[in-house]
Amino acid sequence: MAAYAALASLSQTTHLTINKHKSHFSIVAEEKIRSIHEYVIFLLSFLQDFPQKSKRWEVKMRDVAHEAEDIIEQYISQLSYNRWIRPSNVKFEDQLSNVSQKLCLMAGDLIDDGPAHSRLAVSSSSRVASTGNSAVVGLDEDLMAIKDRLCGYPSKLQVIPIVGMGGIGKTTLARNVYDDLLTVEHFHIRVWLTVSQDYNAPKVLLDVLHSINLMEQRMCLGVEDSMVLREEQMHREETDYSTIAETVYKKLKGRRYLIVMDDVWSTKVWDDVRNIFPNDGNGSRIMLTTRLGDIATYPYSNSPPHEMRFMDDSQSWDLLKGKVFANNNCPPELEHVGKEIAGSCAGLPLAVVLVAGFLSAVNKTHSSWEEISKNVNPSVGEELERILSLSYTHLPHHLRPCFLFIGVFPEDEIIRASRLIKLWVAEGFLKHQNGCSKSLEEEAEEYLEDLVKRNLVTVTSRKSDGKIKCCSLHDMVRDLCIRKALDERFLRVVVDSHLVRQGMINERRISFKLSDIGNIWCPTIHTMLCFRLRSFPSSPEFVRRFRLLRILDAMGGNSKQFPSQVFELFHLRYLALKCSSSIPSVISNLMNLQTLIILPAFPMLQTSYKWKGHWRIGEDVSYLSLPLEIWRMPQLRHIVLYDLYMLPHPPDGSNLPLVNLQSLSYIIDLVWTEQILEMIPNVKKLGLVYRSNKGYHFHLLKHLNQLEKLELFGRVEHNLITFPRTLKKLTLVGGEFPWEDMSIIGSLPNLQVLKLLDYTCYGDTWETTDGEFPQLRFLLIEGSALQHWITESSHFPRLQCLVLRWCRNLREIPVSIGEIPTLELIEVEYCKEVSQADK
Repeated sequence: MAAYAALASLSQTTHLTINKHKSHFSIVAEEKIRSIHEYVIFLLSFLQDFPQKSKRWEVKMRDVAHEAEDIIEQYISQLSYNRWIRPSNVKFEDQLSNVSQKLCLMAGDLIDDGPAHSRLAVSSSSRVASTGNSAVVGLDEDLMAIKDRLCGYPSKLQVIPIVGMGGIGKTTLARNVYDDLLTVEHFHIRVWLTVSQDYNAPKVLLDVLHSINLMEQRMCLGVEDSMVLREEQMHREETDYSTIAETVYKKLKGRRYLIVMDDVWSTKVWDDVRNIFPNDGNGSRIMLTTRLGDIATYPYSNSPPHEMRFMDDSQSWDLLKGKVFANNNCPPELEHVGKEIAGSCAGLPLAVVLVAGFLSAVNKTHSSWEEISKNVNPSVGEELERILSLSYTHLPHHLRPCFLFIGVFPEDEIIRASRLIKLWVAEGFLKHQNGCSKSLEEEAEEYLEDLVKRNLVTVTSRKSDGKIKCCSLHDMVRDLCIRKALDERFLRVVVDSHLVRQGMINERRISFKLSDIGNIWCPTIHTMLCFRLRSFPSSPEFVRRFRLLRILDAMGGNSKQFPSQVFELFHLRYLALKCSSSIPSVISNLMNLQTLIILPAFPMLQTSYKWKGHWRIGEDVSYLSLPLEIWRMPQLRHIVLYDLYMLPHPPDGSNLPLVNLQSLSYIIDLVWTEQILEMIPNVKKLGLVYRSNKGYHFHLLKHLNQLEKLELFGRVEHNLITFPRTLKKLTLVGGEFPWEDMSIIGSLPNLQVLKLLDYTCYGDTWETTDGEFPQLRFLLIEGSALQHWITESSHFPRLQCLVLRWCRNLREIPVSIGEIPTLELIEVEYCKEVSQADK
């Protein structure tokens, strides 16, 4: 909801202005800003406590909030760009007075319109309980039919189309068959491709090649560097299409493969790729999903499509009940109205799931469900939009801008939760209260989980600690998201470069897949995400166009040099680029910067880069540099560098620590000193790379009292490190730890996730003892010469998941591991054969 987002952003701007920039203002201007801040807090409280009464005021709230914020930020921008000529205080005071009066009148009208009260308190957000029920309902017959066609006769190559309307469960069916154990064991190679309307033939082929190479790499520990470079080189734009096609064909030749092409919209897709699939008469299959009947019959007319059916009322009720109630235990008084609601969804699984999302958010009383029942009466097709809109309407105000913002990402994009959360924080969407013990990022994680529980956001993967790693939007949910965002003037997704000048007045956020932004002119833009940008406009032009920019995410393009234009964007809070150069000292101009993310522009040309979770460090390793001025940027929260950067020692006399800094990675050969510890007292996540183990003072790490996650790459001797007791996640790659000294790590009282990669530990025997690993939930050993593992179930009292990969010498998994009461999964890949009892 744009009003809430605008007011929340304005409240942060006024708060920051009062506390950080008040020396630039006259006494009159300062008082006006304080007055605006108080009115904004009142309006936010009103939105939270009386959402129904505030509906008719939302557009006016949004527009006045935008006007006030632009006045303040433009004044600060003029000060920052020309320090010798001050803008007119009289004009600025008059503008503030005018907008303050508008907010005052609006607040008065709201008080007259609402219940009698003198002061409103911000209400707490509602949370939806997770059912934990992900069972597939109504697809048993479909599953059996598709599996029979996949694994049965004939042996020649077959195409199996799955066709049906949006939201009917095509992808769900295909995914369940794809992940079925019978399917996994039957096919040598499985590849999942999401095609979508934004189709790109070379990208599809590269995705196939990437998936095949990934499977091959998991089958052998060592991978030739030439093989790595060969795949990376194919990602260059000048790569010959036929070369990639030939490579894919050779890799599939002679193997039984399953290729899933999800969400196909054009016959051209099949025309482009049909010749890369060899027909060896070995039972290979291609499965595609589509909404269009002519696409389903196009590849082979003699291969009948599998047509998805609507669920019957009983199946719809079973699905709804399973989503809303744990263990399907529905109170008797809700069963009748619940069946009515399920029946009104017309057998469409997506409709049922979405209705279940907001049923989970309301009181489980007959009157509440009866009210929902009156508003859910869709027929198939256009009425589904009403259900989607109803899911949005039932969102609390603080979640609406977070949901609408996800529309900035392209269709079928797999969105990293960490990226999304940093963007939300930079936008100012979090309703953080003073004295709250949670960080903004932790609060944002709860927001995302809430959207997932409401079935508006889909989790595509989770981290080893159970938190969301990646997510996505269903196509129809994304369509709703973009329509709502446009209607509320919250966000514009630009799809045509010839139309960008039209209707761009007063836009706040834009997202586009354009190689050039020369046609975009909108000085009110605060957020810009670029997914194919090749170059920036010249510096003066860029600054004039985007003077108020807060968020610039241009990770879709490559740049050899850091674009100097961005250093003139005083209000910038979030900067993400692909660049292969050191960061210049003028970055300190960005005093409001919270997040800095740099990806290497051309990783295949680097002597060191992060690849598949490991750092590839060549013999002629080079590194880039952070400037000394990085220590003078107090608002920094995250420095995430996916190339190796050297961090300079803080300058003498530095007495203002980076108290907001939470993430710092990946830094090479950092020498720890007491001064550095004092400068980053609250860091929670560290990524460190070392080329040797001498002179770095690793024992000082124990003083990082807020550190929760540490990734350590390099041959660092165990006796040189003292880990902080606050660690929750530890990843060691290529260290020098003898197994007998693992008690050092086992004694960490809060450790939940431990990953030991690339022969981190040496020796052939690991014997654990009582009292170790008291909180460990996840253990990964990947690449090890370990032969004997001696342990008891009590040594890992809370272990939930054990993953062993490429432990070829390990003779057996201790039987006592299977006796751990909390254990949920043991995953073994490319290890020596062990007995079934040990598994």
